[in-house]
Amino acid sequence: MRCITGHIPNQWAKWLPLAEWWYNTNYHSSTKMTPYEIVYGFPPPIHIPYFPSDSAIASVDEYLSTKEEVINRVRGHLQVAQNRMIISANMKRSNRSFEVKDYVYLKLQPYRQQSISCRSSQKLAAKYYGPYQVIAKVGTVAYKLDLPTSSIIHPVLHVSQLKKHVGNQIVQRSLPVIDYGPSLQP
Repeated sequence: MRCITGHIPNQWAKWLPLAEWWYNTNYHSSTKMTPYEIVYGFPPPIHIPYFPSDSAIASVDEYLSTKEEVINRVRGHLQVAQNRMIISANMKRSNRSFEVKDYVYLKLQPYRQQSISCRSSQKLAAKYYGPYQVIAKVGTVAYKLDLPTSSIIHPVLHVSQLKKHVGNQIVQRSLPVIDYGPSLQP
């Protein structure tokens, strides 16, 4: 609604049906179809743009022309917002890729290691463990590592959790083991 009524906020009620139409005819990734398709069983009709003076009735012509202007304005606002989100997301990404048989370090967040092993000072816990060998590429951004059989971590990890091992010297830092304590032995 903000995109539609940004220039004319006091007329929001007039454009509510258009906002509802846009929502119901947009693809939803969770259902893999539009809400319109779910209700009616077929895809929504394609929006046919209105050209000025297509209608002989002046009030209809004015309404449809205004509606077309709003639709074009909303498209522009959405395109600007989408570009801004893409730029923002890409600024935080690093272009990392690994080959099979490369060695990588596995990043474990200190605050999440509490489930793996108890530490008195999580700030001083190691962030990276390994190096471990990449044994397969799974999809476009996930890799399967050759982790020890004793590890309780799933071997397929997102590229953001990995850091390439550089050099010939291998400093082994093994994954922490679970400390069950005396009363929690498996």
